[in-house]
Amino acid sequence: MSSLKIRIMRKNKKQPPRHLVRTLPKVNIIVAATMSAGKTSLINALLGTDLLWSANEAATAAITRIQHAGQDEKTMRGICFTWEGKRYQMADAVDNQLLHAWNDSPLVKHIELSGYVKAFSKSRFLPVIYDTPGANNSQDTSHAQLLKEALEGCDDGIVVYVLNATQPATRDDARLLGDIKQHLDARPGKQIIFVLNKVDELDEDKGETTEHAVQSAARYLEQNGFSAPVIIPAMMQCALVARKMLTRLGTTRSQTRHLRNELARFRLNKHVLNNAALIPQPLRETLRQELTQRAVSTVSNDEFCRSELRQFAAYSGVRTLELYLTHYL
Repeated sequence: MSSLKIRIMRKNKKQPPRHLVRTLPKVNIIVAATMSAGKTSLINALLGTDLLWSANEAATAAITRIQHAGQDEKTMRGICFTWEGKRYQMADAVDNQLLHAWNDSPLVKHIELSGYVKAFSKSRFLPVIYDTPGANNSQDTSHAQLLKEALEGCDDGIVVYVLNATQPATRDDARLLGDIKQHLDARPGKQIIFVLNKVDELDEDKGETTEHAVQSAARYLEQNGFSAPVIIPAMMQCALVARKMLTRLGTTRSQTRHLRNELARFRLNKHVLNNAALIPQPLRETLRQELTQRAVSTVSNDEFCRSELRQFAAYSGVRTLELYLTHYL
C-alpha cells in the first residue's frame, strides 16, 4: 500500500461517529504549480492562517495532505512519514514552525494533517487537499517524483493548477502542464481548473490588466491542450491577510500596507476580478450577490471594516475557488 494512503488515527472523543463521517464522500484536491507561483499561499488562504511554510523560493519539499475534519477538531493534528513509509513524528497540534521543520527534513517524504477547515464547513463532501512540491526544482529531482506520485495516487478528484500572473507562459509551466495533461487524458474521472495568482502585482500603468492577463492565460492553456479552461484570477497572499485580520491573527506592517492598497482599488471596482474570471455563470452570479449584499465601508482608508474584509474575500479569488470546489465538482 502506498504510504500516501496511510490515515491518521483519531483519538479525539468528540470526533463524530465514524458511520456519520463516512456518509460524505472524499474528494481529492491536488494543488500543483511550478516554484513560487503561490500554491502554498493559496492553501493558507483557504485555511485562513499561515499554517504551511511559504517563501519566495522552493518552500515545499514534501507532500502535505490536509483532510477536513469535524468542527470539534479545534487544532490541526499532524503526523509525518519517512521515505520508507515509517512514522517519524506526530503532534496533536501542529504549527507553522513544526511543519517547516518537518518539510525541511530530508527524512520526511510526506505529512498528514487533519483538522477543521472553515472554508469547507458547508461542503457536500470531505475535501482532502494535497500541497505538492514544485516539480521544476532543478536542485532536487525528487520533487517531480513526489508530484507524480500524488497525481497517480488519486484516481479521481480535481487538480488546482496555480499560474503566476507576473511570469506567464514559462517553459517550466509548459513542461509541467504537458505532464499533467497526459495524466488527465488517462484518467477521465479527474478535472482541472486554473488559479491565476498574483494579479495584484500586475502593473496596470503598463496595460497589465487582470482581464488581459486572464485572456492571455486562456490562449496559452488552449495552446497546451486545455480547451475552455476555468480560470480564477486571484491575489491569495492578500486574501490570507484579510482573513487573518478577521480572526484577529497578527499581520506584519508590509502585509497591512499591501492590503490597504488593494482595498483602495477594491472600493473603486469590486467586480473587476469576478468579471474577468472564466467561470460558470451561476458561480459568477453568486459572487456578484456576495459583493453587493453588504454595504462597502465608509471608514477612512487607514481603518479596516470586518464586513468589508469578508467581502474582500469574494473579490480576491479565494471565495471563488471555495465555491467552485464545494458546489461545482
